[in-house]
Amino acid sequence: MSGADRRRQILEAATEAVLQRGLAQAATRDVTQAIGVGSGLLHHYFSSWAELRAEAVRLTVAQEVQELKALLSSLPARAALERMADWMVEDDDMRHWRLWLNALDEAHRDPLLAEVMNAAMLEWHGLIADLLRRAGAEQGRRSLDAEAAGWRLAAVMDGLAGALLVTGSVVTPPMARDAIRAQLRLELGETD
Repeated sequence: MSGADRRRQILEAATEAVLQRGLAQAATRDVTQAIGVGSGLLHHYFSSWAELRAEAVRLTVAQEVQELKALLSSLPARAALERMADWMVEDDDMRHWRLWLNALDEAHRDPLLAEVMNAAMLEWHGLIADLLRRAGAEQGRRSLDAEAAGWRLAAVMDGLAGALLVTGSVVTPPMARDAIRAQLRLELGETD
């Protein structure tokens, strides 16, 4: 196996470990057992577990954002925003949202993870703000502050994802989707 292939194999196993076990519970042994190697090989490609973990989060978030962009690319902006609200609650086991929220929580203790999550938040916000900007333009609205609206919408989504993760949550996926759509209407100045 080439060095690049081995590194990719390690990274894929680490990504699966943090998605399955959670960011705080995943460990190097999960990766070594998954691919049948010793921990020394991991450290040949990654200087520490923190580096490997941060790279696994970066890869996961980047893939999710790219998949979402592809999903929304052919839609008009307003329809894309509605579809994004649906997408937010389609993660049945919520493992991707769990990883996102855990990474945000861990980032205040882990500088590598902080760097990854700051970049991820900017990319996520950029996607939302761009859709809001385009939707405003489709509606002929020039006064929409898409940057501020994007941060508000991202915060609403993060908060709802956190509520959905609570065991026995009173917040259901349809409730979360409806709340996001209501926030979208507010941000776009639409009245019922």
